[in-house]
Amino acid sequence: MSTPVQINDLAIVLPAFNEEKDLPNLLVRIKEMLTGQTFRYQVIVVDDGSKDRTAEIAEAAAKDMPLRLIKHEVNGGLGAALQTGLRAAMNVADAVLVMDSDNTHDPLYAIQMVERLEKDDVQLVIASRYQPGSQVIGLSAFRKGLSLGCFLLMKTVVPFRNVRDYSTGFRCYHSSILKRMAHVYGETNLVEETGFVCMLEVLLKLRSIGTNACEIPYTLRYDLKEGVSKLRIWRTLKRYLAVVNRYRDKKPEATLAAAQVAVAAANEA
Repeated sequence: MSTPVQINDLAIVLPAFNEEKDLPNLLVRIKEMLTGQTFRYQVIVVDDGSKDRTAEIAEAAAKDMPLRLIKHEVNGGLGAALQTGLRAAMNVADAVLVMDSDNTHDPLYAIQMVERLEKDDVQLVIASRYQPGSQVIGLSAFRKGLSLGCFLLMKTVVPFRNVRDYSTGFRCYHSSILKRMAHVYGETNLVEETGFVCMLEVLLKLRSIGTNACEIPYTLRYDLKEGVSKLRIWRTLKRYLAVVNRYRDKKPEATLAAAQVAVAAANEA
């Protein structure tokens, strides 16, 4: 039986690009749901070169809630924003929650995700569209079919125990597993893909180092999203195949051993 862990501090990473329409409602909801919980929280908004009021909205919210704004002067893509956010968050909190900034993810689920990190023998909790009880509201039938096809491909080619949703951006990581990944791949190479496929890349890197994961059901609310989608479907699909091909043969046991050696060396330094 695993020993329970204590999550005292949660960092919430919000990669954001031109999210002035949706970010305000999300920040209000985060404050509403997470104030007064058993853990402290801090929001890290990574403004990835937005041309709208995203940065101004984050700066205003920082006067009323624990929020840090990190600005990219030039848009580098979701992967670049995620890279910045993970590096900043894993060094200041026990756990790192990554959410989309377009108000499609409800921070209510953060409470359950933290509880699973504390009570279960896992280092990663995924809010999954493919668990019983999950709902997807406001997404086209084409996009639903495309997501299902990707899921079936991933489960066949790169199976990850207890994982069904490979591409969601709604995840909670124990900081220790992110630091272990940094030892193996390099802290500046946590995320190398620039587009939406970066979420798959991070998951397959975690798979390669022997991460224990679980999923919870949730409701994905595309009907609450006011901004336009930034997903480029066919380009993303090509990058999915390239990333799968790159990581499909990485054996978790071998890479985990390399991580353990790296961590031991770091501790002795």
